[in-house]
Amino acid sequence: MMTDDDKQDSKNLAKRRWQGSTKCCFCSANETMQHLFFECHMARFIWNTVFISFGIQPPTSVADLLGSWLNGYSSKIRKQILVGASALCWAIWLNRNEVVFNRTTPNSFMQVIFRGTYWTRSWSLLSKEEERSNLKINCCKSEITVMELFNKFGWKFSNRIQD
Repeated sequence: MMTDDDKQDSKNLAKRRWQGSTKCCFCSANETMQHLFFECHMARFIWNTVFISFGIQPPTSVADLLGSWLNGYSSKIRKQILVGASALCWAIWLNRNEVVFNRTTPNSFMQVIFRGTYWTRSWSLLSKEEERSNLKINCCKSEITVMELFNKFGWKFSNRIQD
């Protein structure tokens, strides 16, 4: 059953005269913002890596991400987490667009996470020195966690990470 957000996503595509598929390029479910960033196996893996790395429960929707998701955290920490979360969403979006528009093979979960940490580090240059340092440390923690996960389950990964 389509939610109001799903209907709005369909209207937005129609308004832009989208002729391509409305299916997720990662799993073939109906592509909505909710699905792409929170429900698709790609997104769920990425958010679960955040949980494993930092103990932060994954957001459940855009409204949650930008609303009450980080209640209980200090304003300073909330801002840093949102930089990283935004970078991960951006990495998912870029990967999706490469697959849809350039017809490339989807990047691995690891490559998407490393791309998110790349953007987090880049955007950290706009932060104060202490926040920049914390963001970089947490990027390393995320990268180590995902490499350990891949290693633990015997998944092969390349040392070459694409941006």
